[in-house]
Amino acid sequence: MSQYKSVLVYGFAIFAMFFGSGNLVFPLQIGSIGGGNWVFGFAGLLLTGIFLPLMGLFVIKLYQGNYLSFFGEAGKVAQVFLPLIMLSLLGSFGVVPRCITVAYGSLKFLYPQVSLTLFSLFFCFITFFFCLNDKLMVKVLGKWMSPILLGTLIALIAIAVFKAPATATQMIANKAFTNGFLTGYQTMDLFAAFFFSSLIFQQIQQERPNATPHEIVRFAIKPSILGALLLAIIYSGLVYLGAHYSFLIENVAPELMLPAIAANAMGGKATLFMAITMFFSCLTTAVALNNLFARYLCKATRCNENKFYIFLLLTTGVSFIISLLDFKGIAAFLAPILQLTYPAIIALTVMCIFLRGQQRLKTVTFYLITILIVGASAVNLLV
Repeated sequence: MSQYKSVLVYGFAIFAMFFGSGNLVFPLQIGSIGGGNWVFGFAGLLLTGIFLPLMGLFVIKLYQGNYLSFFGEAGKVAQVFLPLIMLSLLGSFGVVPRCITVAYGSLKFLYPQVSLTLFSLFFCFITFFFCLNDKLMVKVLGKWMSPILLGTLIALIAIAVFKAPATATQMIANKAFTNGFLTGYQTMDLFAAFFFSSLIFQQIQQERPNATPHEIVRFAIKPSILGALLLAIIYSGLVYLGAHYSFLIENVAPELMLPAIAANAMGGKATLFMAITMFFSCLTTAVALNNLFARYLCKATRCNENKFYIFLLLTTGVSFIISLLDFKGIAAFLAPILQLTYPAIIALTVMCIFLRGQQRLKTVTFYLITILIVGASAVNLLV
């Protein structure tokens, strides 16, 4: 595969992995709340939803794709528990079931009679199939699913922007920025970046067996930047739509916001168009995260590779059960956990990029920030 083609495939794959359920919902909510100051909301999202994940992709490359070495900079306890906690939330206990509920919302808008249970079973079956083969997963994500997803989103955004009414609300600029910044936590893209980066690094390493780690890092930066740029383009469009169609989505369930905008801007036929887009968007992220979580559990328990399918069945089954809850319930569960853990992870990421060695400083800083955040949250609860 030529270098140019590889950059495109991996760049599209990174975009597809990141752009899942929350990424279809949270930018719309940021725009809806920000109103006329939606640009400030987008700026906040740009930091936590794009810039930080890009840093996460880069920092794992510095550790040659070994995320355990990165987490080890915060100490042995963090090296054991951080990957487990993050992958649990990204996988079966958070993002994957959230993907299922959002994909179901798009279908429910078109066929209200379809039950969540049946849809979830179907979705989990497809997810399980793609997770069985890492190479097939990246190939399909980069060559087929991503272009379909990107093309449909760009078409929808362009049409909806052309027909968009004026904004009806106006939030104070600094509040809009803060809301965008904190809501960006809920995409959990920084957490996902550590593990996606490891997966992409290993794939590039297999494709280029004679390349040095430094050469792989230099090559991997290009698709990472491409994936981040694609995310920024789509996020800006969705935040804009949220601001201009706030009257339409104010009292709509999160998973139905985008279909509602599509139906308003493009007519009834747009619901099928939107359902396909949302299905592929959620599927690509669910496949990537479910695969990562199952593979981590397989390695952590030191099982042979031929037992991987057992862990995959386990993670897929748990995702099915959790998916029977609604989007708001899952988001409410994740929000406080992310606000407690994100600041320390951000600090660790920045230090590992700009500081070589000095593990004691990194460990102390990580735990100090964690203690301060937990303490502040406890005081707020008591007050």
